[in-house]
Formats: sequence, C-alpha cells, structure tokens
Amino acid sequence: MTLLTGQDPTDLPGGRSRSGAAWGLNALGIAIVGFWFVKNGLALHHPTWVWALGGVALAAWVFREFGRTPRVLVVAGVVMVAAGATTVVPTDSLMIVPVIVGIVLIGSNLRAPLWSGAVAALAAIVVIAVSASIEHVPVQFVLGTSGGLVMGVLIGFSRRQFRVAAERARQAEREQQRARLLADRARAARDVHDVLAHSLGGLVLQLDAVEALLEAGRVEDATRRAGEARALAADGLAEARRAVRALRGDAEAEASRPAEAIRSSRPTTDHEAGLEALVDAHRSFGGEIVTQGDTALTDLDAAHRAAVVQVVREALSNARRHAPGRPVSLSVIRDGDAVDVVVANPLSGDGHGLLGMRERFEELGSGATVEAERSDDAFVVAMHLPADLAAAEEDRS
Repeated sequence: MTLLTGQDPTDLPGGRSRSGAAWGLNALGIAIVGFWFVKNGLALHHPTWVWALGGVALAAWVFREFGRTPRVLVVAGVVMVAAGATTVVPTDSLMIVPVIVGIVLIGSNLRAPLWSGAVAALAAIVVIAVSASIEHVPVQFVLGTSGGLVMGVLIGFSRRQFRVAAERARQAEREQQRARLLADRARAARDVHDVLAHSLGGLVLQLDAVEALLEAGRVEDATRRAGEARALAADGLAEARRAVRALRGDAEAEASRPAEAIRSSRPTTDHEAGLEALVDAHRSFGGEIVTQGDTALTDLDAAHRAAVVQVVREALSNARRHAPGRPVSLSVIRDGDAVDVVVANPLSGDGHGLLGMRERFEELGSGATVEAERSDDAFVVAMHLPADLAAAEEDRS
C-alpha cells in the first residue's frame, strides 16, 4: 500500500502482487522514518528500550511488505501499533507513522473483525496517554496524536469497504459467468436434441416406409425411400458435426466451411424461408399437414422467425413420433401488432422439447410466449409474437 492511502492488493487474502510504485512508496516511507529515528535517537540519546521497541516497529513495517497471508499481516499490524505507540512520546511523535500504518493494515483486513481497527487505535491512545502522563507531556500532544490515529481508523474502514465492494463485484461477475455457462449448456442441449430427435425421428419413419413398401413388393418406391433415408442420415451426421464444432467454439472454421445441403434436421439455420421447408419435409416423411396463413412469416423479424421455425420443427417432430399418419394443422394469424402461430395434432406427450420451446422464447426478451398443452383430443402448440411492423410496412409498400 502507499504510506497511508491507496490500493494494497497484498493485504487481501492470498497476497496478490503489488505495483512497483506501492513498493517504492513504502520503501521510501520506511527509509525516511528510519533515518529520522536514528538521527534523533543519537541527538537525544534515546534509552535502550526506545531503540529496541522502535526497531521492532520498523522491522514489523518491513516484514509487513513481505507478508502473504492474512494472519501474518494482522500480526505485523499489531506489532507496529504496540511497539510504535510506546515510543511515540520519546520520539516526539515520529513513531506515530508506523502506528497509523498498522491501524490501517488491521482495519482494512477483511479477515479481521470490523471493529479491530478502532480497538487498535483506542489501545494506542491509551498507551500514548499513559506515556505522556509519565513524561509530563502536555495534553495537546495526546490530542494531536489521537487525531492521527482516528484518521488511520477512517482510512482503514474506507479501504475495507472498497475491498468488500470489489469482492462483491468479483462474485457478481462469477455468477454472471456461471449463468452464461448454464445458458450455453442449455442451448447446446437444445441443438443436440434437435439434431438427434428430428433427423433420427425422420429416419425411423423413412425406414418404416421402406419396410412397408418392400412387403408390398414396391421395390422402386422402396429404393427411392431408402435413398431419401440415406440423405437424411447424411444430413443428420453433418449437422451433428456442425453442432460439435460450435460447442468447441470453432466459429471461424465453421463460417469458412462451404454450405452443406441440410434438410429439416438443421436446427438453427434455413429459417429465412419461414415454415415452407418444414411443411415440405413433413409431407416428404409421409405426414399430412394443412396450412393456413403466411407460412413465410414475413411479419416477423429474423430472430422471432428463427424461434418459430425451431418450435414448429419440434412440434412436427412430436406429431410424427406420437401421432404418425394423423393430420396436423398449422395456422399463422396476424392480429393487429402481433402474430399467432398454432400447431395442432391429435394426441401427443410432453418432453424435453417443450422445455426447449419455452427457453427459446424467453431468450428473445420481447414478451413473446409459447404454450403447449392438450385441448380435447389434440395437442396444441400456440405461439404469440410481436410483429415486425417495419418489415410489414415495407412489404405492403
């Protein structure tokens, strides 16, 4: 730390490295006080006990510069206060400097009680007052030195509060980093779910269709379906590799790779075309879907359009798994300054995908909502999103 004020990371638990300026100022303070202590001691012929206790206070000050644990620092501060206070009167208040430094050191240490600095100052005042009464020193001397000690208490408390605030800021930053990590993990889980659930789910349907066609003797149709199944498997593998590269943080390498032909298994891209690609893919899997409204989602901005594509992909995948061959309805309705997207199919079940739907909409931070629940004999996924008024106006013009 500086002589009386300034930041002193060494006083913190763990003993962090300090700047060269802090070391220089402390060395200068020790040198100046030590020089005048020796010079005045020779001139005034200090008794042996003054030389001894003054030397102990200065040695503790030096030792404090190399302390690296809270306990060592507190011990050094206590020694500086005790030894220095007994020599304040004989040295004509010169040794008040290490006493103040010791009080600041004790009061600013986060491992010491809050009241420790004030107690150390009070003890030093008592020692100085007793010594002053023995040496018949005026009371003004005691009051003056007491003011310096009170200043040390205030400095120590101020530095303590600064360190508490800094520690809280570091804790808040760690919490934010943890929250970002958990959000990244949740996002990665959704991507992996999309890759496996959608591509593999579609692959199962295709292979079931191949098996049925072979049993019916329709070899050519089965061959065509098998080719589609192979393409779907290749798409899923490519998308899985893309997800792994993204999880590894290899964003630049991913951006430099040529675009791959991914069908509906792609979880995070191909949303510019709206829902039309998903509708075509669902029908190619043998599903039946009835659409109503603007499936291109031109009334939504890119972020909301992407979220809708993700949720609709999940809803169609659930429909194929839990209600294969049953008709699905998809409606896109513009209602004033909002857009409602509803996907309904006969009977379905809850799962991790529904949680992922809600998480995607929460990340938008625009008040968009998604609800997934049973209604009579159907499972309905309903989305409510704010419309992109600027984009809608541009389309009308």
